[in-house]
Amino acid sequence: MSKSFIEKIKENKKYSSISDDIVKKEIENYMRKFQIDSEDIYDDKFAIKIIRKELHRLYSSYQTKGKKKRDSLLKDIEILQNKNAPESEILGVINALLKITLSTIERLPHYEKLYKDIFKITGKPKSITDLGCGLNPLSFPLMRLSKSTEYHSYDIDTEDIKFLNKFFKTLKINGKAEILDVRELGDLRDLPKTDIIFMFKLYDLIVPKAKKLKKLGEEIINILKGKANYLVVSFATKTLTRRSMKLPRRIGFEMMLDRNQLKYELIETDNEIYYVIRKS
Repeated sequence: MSKSFIEKIKENKKYSSISDDIVKKEIENYMRKFQIDSEDIYDDKFAIKIIRKELHRLYSSYQTKGKKKRDSLLKDIEILQNKNAPESEILGVINALLKITLSTIERLPHYEKLYKDIFKITGKPKSITDLGCGLNPLSFPLMRLSKSTEYHSYDIDTEDIKFLNKFFKTLKINGKAEILDVRELGDLRDLPKTDIIFMFKLYDLIVPKAKKLKKLGEEIINILKGKANYLVVSFATKTLTRRSMKLPRRIGFEMMLDRNQLKYELIETDNEIYYVIRKS
């Protein structure tokens, strides 16, 4: 795979921090889809457009323009901690951090009740895996869990991963963030076992409506059910343009869970529906 073509895709700032391995995989997917044998597609503007469109769908569509502020906000938390400021002041800055991505903005009014409702079903976890995490781990203080709780978070954006590790270190949270493509089943099998796995708004991204990819979704769920006591898989109930979906429940997903003898309970907010899944 031409390194120069990967760099060409990432010239646009929107995609510059996405892992090279992820970009390489999308180039390979494009070449396979359009039956391109040669890797010499450096000047193919159509290829660049289609590959960037897929990267946007996978990641960039959930970003806002506030990303540059986060290092400054994290520094503010450090200053407040050094001053022994009240927890409410630190949480105020964390709320500002959670306004940087669209998904966390939407969850902000619901986070504390959401986690309370989830843990009412699962019990308070001592270890968490957060797949396709984005900046969701910034909400850890709103979970009201011990800082000794293991928090394993995974995403495809190198800058987000670096920032999350700085966040964990600053707040003395027992967390670690790493690059992971959930579509790589071998990597999923190597995940550590934890009490609970979060997959917030991830399933629809990695398993779009194409029928040939439904098997991939089932394989992912079957691998993950052996990696945790509970899976929490969420889906948007509104489009990116804020319109309510006609069928917010995922009937096909529910049928797949039934087929694999997986029990679930539903939690709903005005933007999202959460399937809290356990083995029967």
